[in-house]
Amino acid sequence: GGSSSLVCEREEVMLFAASGGSSSSSDDEEDPPEKGEEEKRMHHWEKKYQKQQQRRRGFFFGTSSHIMRRAASVGDLLRKVDRNTAAIATAMSKKKKKKKTTIITAESNITTTQNIAIAILSSLLFLSLLVNKQQNTHTKIREIDSKLHNTISALTTRAQWSEVEKKKDHQKIIRKRLEEADLLDEYGLPTFAAQCERGVKWPLISSSSSSSEHLFTEESLCEAFLDELPKTLRVHAFPLNAKAQMKYNALRKLPTFNRGYDVEDYLVKWLSNGPFSKINHETLTAKTKITYLVAVQPYLDRVSSFPFTNGRTSISSALKHAIQYAKKVNPSLWKQSKGRRVIVNAHDFGTELATGIFPDEDDKDDDDVYDDNNDKNYQSSSLINTTHFIVSNSECEVEEAPFDAKKDVAVVPSLSFFLPREAISRRLVDLSHFMRDEDEYVSFGLELPKYDADRHIRLMFRGTNRGPLREEVFQFLTKNGNPEDSIETTGVASPQEYMSLMEQSRYCLHVRGTRVMSPRLIELMLFGCVPVIVSDAYELPLAWFLDWSKFSIRVPESEYENIHSYIESANWRELHSNLGRVLSFFVYHKNSPIIGDAFYATSLALLKKIERQDADADAERNVVEQSDSY
Repeated sequence: GGSSSLVCEREEVMLFAASGGSSSSSDDEEDPPEKGEEEKRMHHWEKKYQKQQQRRRGFFFGTSSHIMRRAASVGDLLRKVDRNTAAIATAMSKKKKKKKTTIITAESNITTTQNIAIAILSSLLFLSLLVNKQQNTHTKIREIDSKLHNTISALTTRAQWSEVEKKKDHQKIIRKRLEEADLLDEYGLPTFAAQCERGVKWPLISSSSSSSEHLFTEESLCEAFLDELPKTLRVHAFPLNAKAQMKYNALRKLPTFNRGYDVEDYLVKWLSNGPFSKINHETLTAKTKITYLVAVQPYLDRVSSFPFTNGRTSISSALKHAIQYAKKVNPSLWKQSKGRRVIVNAHDFGTELATGIFPDEDDKDDDDVYDDNNDKNYQSSSLINTTHFIVSNSECEVEEAPFDAKKDVAVVPSLSFFLPREAISRRLVDLSHFMRDEDEYVSFGLELPKYDADRHIRLMFRGTNRGPLREEVFQFLTKNGNPEDSIETTGVASPQEYMSLMEQSRYCLHVRGTRVMSPRLIELMLFGCVPVIVSDAYELPLAWFLDWSKFSIRVPESEYENIHSYIESANWRELHSNLGRVLSFFVYHKNSPIIGDAFYATSLALLKKIERQDADADAERNVVEQSDSY
């Protein structure tokens, strides 16, 4: 109430009142009002001003107090996680002498979650103060208030998941003998190498089912993952300036809104400093493909501007600064990287962050060939044309964020180190393709999987109905529902309810909302629920070598009224069995990536896109040389 803006505003009201309450000017002189009338008028406008400021202060402080109450509830949840973690650690420490097991102490976990709680509370308080300082209209405040409330709801959900995950930590199954033999991973899923050794048959695309150029047999796929990829792909990460590194390190400590956004930090981390980052120029061969990572993190750049902007400006600005710094540090390397650059973006914007950026427009390459009918800058210098994007929002045929399947990679959009293990422990993954017999299940410490007899829900969905397609689909299903279905659009269920619903359902809906992708697509697959996908333009993850029609149902958007017919004609047992065959390609691993998992599958996709690009360039060069010879 004591800010300069409010003082100026009060003076304007007083001047307005002194002028008789009229903003119009007149050259005609009027008789001065009587003293009593002038006092009444001043009193009226003073009272009106006070009421206006009271409403503003009341709205703001009401909003702020509500935000802080919600934030406090998140803090309570995190403290509850701390207490559960402490109890688990105490119980495990008593057995430490008997079992030589390394455990994370309760103190370190408490410190971590307390820091998260403090960060949440401090950030929201700071944002609330900024709302009061920078916004002058109720409409704008309400918009920001809505964003903050949605954020707190998302953080509350993440805290609930953290609580569930901490409770389950002590239930981890230790399979040292199996891990040493490279048979099962940390979740209990078969490793890729073990599957190759046992001759597992995956649902791969064939020439009759797809126009993709990447056609594999089981043998060639094993060779690509185990031999070709480790020897051929190399990644050089352009350095970031100190300011960007400090920003990312700070923002990285805040909890993300969902598991889909977590993928970005994981991929950037392991591409920058992982199995393909060591480049020994003495051992490079003609087949080696070096890529150049622009290690920006668009999701974190989006967070840095929340909630006052939609994030596009901050994301684009961070990318431009990263490019400028890379060109400044090593201009020749930047020029050499043209056509081999890589950007990871797990945020909804997809490739849109690169729109209007021309990092090579100052290049003077004599070898560049331009089409006179097209814009020279767009052809030669557009970042969106000369960069390989690894994105979650892999939506084709859109202008604002185009995904080019010839060069871009659709990422597996869910990162969870808990759900795969939980799905295995609940006996929801069919591993009969790998296990030789029922006795081997027992020897591996596993139980036989549950089948459709335990899944009494035919079709399930939990989420929101954001987006016009969802509104149409769910309105139809509400009016023409099946009594065995469970469709609700009131929001995301609690962790326990959500997992129970996936466990009890045979089919789960994935309908395009505001974007084509959602981390829930991968999560429902982990729980053995066959996805029913209604999203035409979605380039599905790993669709370049896996045949999704063998483990999911794809319904064209124009045919959503036939969803029931698609389901009735499907063979659930066969689709469910194939889900078990492909799940190891759709999971990430906590300590480090392992061959055949989602990180390696993404890396192999990148390698194949680059090889295709080089092959096209060689073919074009040959055509030019032949035409010159004539």
